Amino acid sequence: MIGGILCSLLVLTLAPYQGNVSALIHGDYRLRERFHVLENMVILEDPGYDGMLYLEIAARIPEVTNNEGWLRLSQNRSMAYAYQRFLLPLTAFLLSLGNIAWLPHILLIINVLCVLSTAWVVLWWRNRARLGALALALSPPSLIGLHFSLAEPLTLLLLTLFLARFRDRFRFGFADITLLSLLVLTREVNILFVAILLPFLLWRQRFHDAVLLLIPVGIFLALHGMIFGIFGEIPFLWSAGKRDIPGKAIWDLLSGGRGYTKYTLSAITLWLGFVLPATLLCIETMARKRRMEFLPAAALAFLVLMWTMPDHIWGSITSIGRVITPVYPLMVFFSIEERRRTFALLMASILMIGLAAGIGLALLPHPYSLT
Repeated sequence: MIGGILCSLLVLTLAPYQGNVSALIHGDYRLRERFHVLENMVILEDPGYDGMLYLEIAARIPEVTNNEGWLRLSQNRSMAYAYQRFLLPLTAFLLSLGNIAWLPHILLIINVLCVLSTAWVVLWWRNRARLGALALALSPPSLIGLHFSLAEPLTLLLLTLFLARFRDRFRFGFADITLLSLLVLTREVNILFVAILLPFLLWRQRFHDAVLLLIPVGIFLALHGMIFGIFGEIPFLWSAGKRDIPGKAIWDLLSGGRGYTKYTLSAITLWLGFVLPATLLCIETMARKRRMEFLPAAALAFLVLMWTMPDHIWGSITSIGRVITPVYPLMVFFSIEERRRTFALLMASILMIGLAAGIGLALLPHPYSLT
């Protein structure tokens, strides 16, 4: 079912571009000016999106390995932010065997496989959790990430794998630390998951596992050390600065301060259909049980982060719907374990919002030209 939905969305998305897969990169004139783009590649007349940055990183991976390459890369400091999501372009480069022409197709294949594998992992963990598998595989970050060739599907797969193992095993193994290490290389927000996991392990007196968290933390620092060495910038501080008074951006949306457009209404739908009910369910469950549990506490921490996002992040579901990616696996796993009707409704809401976002994006073609 998920495979059929993905195929339908891709056909719908690529039809205006005569099936040209490079349209999913969402490259614009900046890509054409900075980087020798591929033959017959779609270049949008509208502003591009992050997928074009990952394509450029993947194509220039060899330059990361030498000082001369660092000097060339440093000429464009704005790229420092995209290097925080290094694992996706690195994986695409390795799978392409250095053939740049394959990169748009490789990025698509990676994301499709990640979406399908995420659903499979949920069913492997709980074989009757079909709604949870659908909700996570077709969630907003999954389908938005697929549409724009982003790193969210890879994040969902890695975190889903980790949570499935974490909920069924008492001690960390090599695979668990490897998953966390890969996770922090995929998106910068994932280091916050490690930061939330640490006090839980200490509280449960799992000191050995807490010490092992130094490995993904060290890898995260090493990546950002490389980024600083190339660009002289610490882009994680840019990410950390994206916050506001909790609820302010949401109030501006609801009160019509930014007008009611298809973009703001999509963000309002996400708040009404997911963020608000998920927040209330986490608080209600912890108050009723009167004890601290990892899934609701971690999910609530990321939900609070969503409440503090500024107005430019809350301007559309394409931003707020995907940037805090870990909240979706946490809420789906929490919902599966709770087995209550309200949580089933929440998973259904995640599924419907994700599908609506995927279809809506597919129905918005952009003017373009070919290289």
